[in-house]
Amino acid sequence: MTRNRKSWKELPSRTTAAHRALVAALREIRECSPRTQADIARDAHQEPTTLSNHLNGGRIPDIALLRDFYAVVEKDASAAGRGPLPHTLDTLFELRVHAKKKHCACCAVGYPTASGDSGQEQPASPVVGNPGLARARRLRRRALRREIALPPKPSGVPVPLPQGDRHPADAAELSWPETRLVAGYLAAGRKHDAGFLLWQAGMSYAAADIVRAVTSCRTAGLHDAAETILINLAERTDRQAVLNVAAALGDAGRHEDVTFVLSAAMRASR
Repeated sequence: MTRNRKSWKELPSRTTAAHRALVAALREIRECSPRTQADIARDAHQEPTTLSNHLNGGRIPDIALLRDFYAVVEKDASAAGRGPLPHTLDTLFELRVHAKKKHCACCAVGYPTASGDSGQEQPASPVVGNPGLARARRLRRRALRREIALPPKPSGVPVPLPQGDRHPADAAELSWPETRLVAGYLAAGRKHDAGFLLWQAGMSYAAADIVRAVTSCRTAGLHDAAETILINLAERTDRQAVLNVAAALGDAGRHEDVTFVLSAAMRASR
């Protein structure tokens, strides 16, 4: 998908990770239309200022506005021969549910179960109810208690990070840019934000990106975070995507991770 790259405003510092993910997806979709934002807003039956507010993190759009915006841009992209949009409408709805949740202490390994707009709690996934895999069950219990662990501090005299030739997690080795962000969130006690980034990686990343994310987390000593990504991957409804990631992990020599994710996926499919 070819997009018209735009210069976007920086989001307010108070914007949560979940809301940032929704805004990022909306921006990527908006860039798929060659038309002006005012034209898109008009055809989507909303004021230009309303759409601008949504794209700059001011407000979370209603479902109807989200659906109309998506339909307009999808039509524009099709007319311009630019192929499918980078995110599905269902993905936007799911991101919206998580963005609407208040920042609280309810972070689970597979991103906190959302009540949705109907006010009715959604049933837990099969992995939550019966993970089978002892490691997965232990990780989920720990995450429910907000105990995703940071790597232990090295003993002895630490090496300053800028001189990281002796650090196991060199900047060059952390191929997933969000690795340091996840570690920072965990160190600051922001389990909710860390959990969302891991949920997003497992549920939406392509195979090569998941391999990079898992490898980077393990390099940084964030083994629980790496396995959290794999657990979320195993809960995808697209089973072929899970198999594609498993194959990519195998090609990268990460055979233990292949076994882990396939075992979790088998339980999730029951």
